[in-house]
Amino acid sequence: MDKKVIDKKVVGKEAKGILDKFAKALERVDSKDSDSWFVDRDEFEREEGKGEKCWEFKEKFLGNAPRVDGDFVVAEKGGWK
Repeated sequence: MDKKVIDKKVVGKEAKGILDKFAKALERVDSKDSDSWFVDRDEFEREEGKGEKCWEFKEKFLGNAPRVDGDFVVAEKGGWK
């Protein structure tokens, strides 16, 4: 099996180039429409429990969490690894 050697300097240089190109592209965006970035909705939350997969995911998610309180995950920053 071939292992590729990753040069951190090359990756960093490529990442900086990508970010610089993105920043230049953002400069060309017209800021007159900056207030139209959101969507105004009548309802802001999804209805819980639509579909079988929703419940399956919820059970798996809460079952995987180290600490839960009812339907909520009790977590500390960096505590769930």
